[in-house]
Amino acid sequence: MRIDRLFHRNKPRPVVLYVAAGVLVIAICLGLYHTAVNTNKTAGDIPGWSWVLGGVTVTIDAGHGGVDPGAVGAHSLEKDINLEVAKRLQLLLRQAGSNVIMIRETDRDFGTSTSLMQRKREDLAYRIQTAVNSQAKIYLSIHANSFPDERQHGPQVFYHPDSEEAKFLAKSIQDSMNKIATKKREAKANQSYFILKKTDMIAVTIEVGFISNPEEENKLIDSAYQQQLAMAIFEGVGNYLSNDRPVVADD
Repeated sequence: MRIDRLFHRNKPRPVVLYVAAGVLVIAICLGLYHTAVNTNKTAGDIPGWSWVLGGVTVTIDAGHGGVDPGAVGAHSLEKDINLEVAKRLQLLLRQAGSNVIMIRETDRDFGTSTSLMQRKREDLAYRIQTAVNSQAKIYLSIHANSFPDERQHGPQVFYHPDSEEAKFLAKSIQDSMNKIATKKREAKANQSYFILKKTDMIAVTIEVGFISNPEEENKLIDSAYQQQLAMAIFEGVGNYLSNDRPVVADD
């Protein structure tokens, strides 16, 4: 058999070439679509307004720690939940370019006395002084709630009544947290939170949920829900800084 005929016989027919080209185009389109979908999902994790957080100093205080467990649930301790949410929030803020100061990053307290009451006072004094020294624009105190009535549930944000800016921030974070909560609550003024009275920065206390509610406790110890909480707080801070503020009604 002649060599030129051999090659001639093995040449792809035009129809085959067209089909192959069509399959290639479809594959490329599907690949581009898949990439676009994944890109949008990734971008959706960090809102487009996150640039407003760049260069902003935020102090995050994960409540309790060390010898002080905070509220005690059936399967968890408040101090652990506070720290997990705080660390996730820290990562989000740093990714957005914020300067984040963590009061604690491990399971510890800041007292030295053998008397538990005195040790708590020392711990609180350290937190306040560290927050003041940070010269942060925003102070976020992370806690979990507890109440004898197990039916109580839902996150809630508190602010000092003398701070109008803290009121705006609290309501902004509350609005974002209500998107993931089964019970919609309102941000509330509170004068009993000692640390809110002693800081000059825009300070709020965020109760991420009720550890005393069995169903909510199960959510609070779930890493996926902890990420949702951190994202809601992050979104609320971003909305506040971008002046996309909620309408403030009279309390």
